[in-house]
Amino acid sequence: MEFKFKGTLCGHLCEDCTEPLYGMEVLLYLPWKREMVAENAATNAKDTFRIVSKKEGNERKDLLIDRTFTDENGNFEFLIDEKYQNTAFDIDFYCGNVPKGPKKESLREPLQIHLSTVMPEYNELNKFVYDWRHCIANKWWCYIRGHYFDAWVICGHLRNCDTGKPIDNAIVTAWDADFLTDDNLGSATTDSFGHFRIDYNSSTFKKTFLSPWINAETDPGPGLNFQSGPDVYFKAELGGVTLIDENKTNSRKNVGYCLCVNLCSKINVSDGGDPTEPFPSSWTGIGNAFSSSFGPNSYDFDVDGYAGSGKYALSGTVRLTGQAALKSSSGNRIEYRFRVSDVTTNNGTPSPAIGNFTKIVGVTSNLFASSVVSKLTKKVPTGTNDDLFVYSDQTDFDADGWFDVNNAIERTLLNAGFTISDLNLFWIIDEDTLISMNTAALTSAPNVPNSAPGVPIAAANKIPIEKFALRFEIREVVDKVNNIFNVVPGNGKTLNSVIMNNNPVFMKLSITELEAGLCNPISGTLHAKYTVYHPHLASSSLHLNNNSYSVNRDITGDGFLTLANNTNPLIDGNANSSIQLNNPPNDMTRCTYALNLYARARLHNGENAWSDSGPIPQIFFYEA
Repeated sequence: MEFKFKGTLCGHLCEDCTEPLYGMEVLLYLPWKREMVAENAATNAKDTFRIVSKKEGNERKDLLIDRTFTDENGNFEFLIDEKYQNTAFDIDFYCGNVPKGPKKESLREPLQIHLSTVMPEYNELNKFVYDWRHCIANKWWCYIRGHYFDAWVICGHLRNCDTGKPIDNAIVTAWDADFLTDDNLGSATTDSFGHFRIDYNSSTFKKTFLSPWINAETDPGPGLNFQSGPDVYFKAELGGVTLIDENKTNSRKNVGYCLCVNLCSKINVSDGGDPTEPFPSSWTGIGNAFSSSFGPNSYDFDVDGYAGSGKYALSGTVRLTGQAALKSSSGNRIEYRFRVSDVTTNNGTPSPAIGNFTKIVGVTSNLFASSVVSKLTKKVPTGTNDDLFVYSDQTDFDADGWFDVNNAIERTLLNAGFTISDLNLFWIIDEDTLISMNTAALTSAPNVPNSAPGVPIAAANKIPIEKFALRFEIREVVDKVNNIFNVVPGNGKTLNSVIMNNNPVFMKLSITELEAGLCNPISGTLHAKYTVYHPHLASSSLHLNNNSYSVNRDITGDGFLTLANNTNPLIDGNANSSIQLNNPPNDMTRCTYALNLYARARLHNGENAWSDSGPIPQIFFYEA
């Protein structure tokens, strides 16, 4: 009678990441230590696992009973003679390469690895079969893969930060933060469990500008002593939308042969077949630059309503960012809106009364600005309409300014030639924008009246500081016809004071000696007149250069013109009717010159600060 010994071999890379050991030659021995009794055969693998030396291998040759190979799933099978039915066995295998290892020749002398000593307990009801599964602990398997085969691996999961829901079909890329040039370790696409695996070898992160002649890990440790492992950070995207955007500061230092990671993204990815999500809805920011909260952080609003550490006023079209579920867990639609109040209170104090929020994005004229609010990406690309950008539209609002992104998604599908039921073909990717708002529809301060250079701006003509309060409201629509709604957590989030401005910087410049005739050459000592003003002035400067740039300098005779990175609201401009430009006869040669006035206001749209205003030029010919 024959008995079957059926086994499966695998190796742990991480706690939840294993790989089958395929193509391995499995060796079945009688126990090497013959004094071992059967009841002690089933020992702990961590105590018996070892690399077999040549000496030990030679000593055990006569104990070998049989050998076979594992299939692609790591499975193997031995037929055991009846005479061995009460015998314990030593299980070894030869390892000449590893799954998904570098494309290189196998070891000339494969490693012989002892796994365990096993005492089979055959099941007579199952035709005398013994099933045995052995998975090598990750500390041993990762060492063997890396040390002997230069096989490095990253196993990880990508999930939503709030819900823990896996994000599949995303492309995850691993980078090594290097001293010279960051190395791309590889990319992988997440599966339905959000799992990904990236295999690489040491040559990938040891590349230098002299590669392939000189390779080295170029991450200096203390005293510029190079370390052995890569410093790994990650990027991830789905349908062109960035889900993870780490950089060198996020890198995991000198990782080992196996790196196990759990990544999460705040970008929500919904299944078009069932777009209900349990994640919390919230208004969190103004663009990418600022939060929507009062606080001490560099990206928060201060008590007066200035944004960030640069004390910016909002300007232009701004994105009101955050997240909102498409539908509740019960399948009801979610709607939200933004209301604006001209009455403000200091941030960090009680908010203005709700009755003051009389302006509504989507209702108040010109306050709404269309923008991308979502993206549809086909689960199975076909080459046509694989990615659809969902833009907000005035028709997506009701009469009270409630915005339903489901309407925008359905409109986008229909415009692209799909039906609404085709939504289940797509992933729905949250683009982070709840709605975009045109601040110019709120600000009303007139620009500074025109005046001559060198004349200070009169107090009556200065631009007032304009503040507004913003309130976010969100609800679950149970029965819109009968006005039945449920309040959604996050409703009522208010920023009590936000400073906004859309006025240009006022700048005037002239050269006194040119006033008699703009085309006349001038000589001797020169003087300029200038006026600079803005209620949120950040910087100003006056620069002089000739065509050959042998003269190329800032004019610093007036301390105000060295203004830079100003965050003091009390410093808003200056005027000078006679600032000296030169000190003849030594510092200006006969040539054509340009005198340029620059200034910058502390204005920001949530993505970028406004650049310099100007230059305001004065061109002249200087006769030495």
